[in-house]
Amino acid sequence: MTNLAHHFYETCAYFTAARYMRTAETVANRFFKPTGMRPAYSYLMMALEDQHPQTISALAERLGYERSSIYRMTQKLEQKGDIKMYLEGKSATIDLLPASATFLKTANQCLEDWGEFTTERLGPDKRPMTTLLTTNDEKLRR
Repeated sequence: MTNLAHHFYETCAYFTAARYMRTAETVANRFFKPTGMRPAYSYLMMALEDQHPQTISALAERLGYERSSIYRMTQKLEQKGDIKMYLEGKSATIDLLPASATFLKTANQCLEDWGEFTTERLGPDKRPMTTLLTTNDEKLRR
């Protein structure tokens, strides 16, 4: 048997980012629990709150999800009565409905609470970390 120690635990961009994401997802799920949905749904709704209506393609690009994932999430949100999806040929446009106000109020409070928690836990590392993640995401997408 070889006594081989892999270095990926600390040096592999994929492994360390995925491990961080699993931890962040677990904790964020607790913060966004009042919405009754996973955090991704809140971010989708808040992106629509920032600019609506939007196409599925535009939301996918903005949020970094596959179009099929955005489509599935919008179907669920449409069933809840928070949004309306309008099919236009091969394109789908999503818009907020008045009922979304309650969800968005809760989601925005959850985001604020999550932000305070991460600022407290990550301290001065938070801003440079999120900047670096954003920059590196753009580099890998090219």
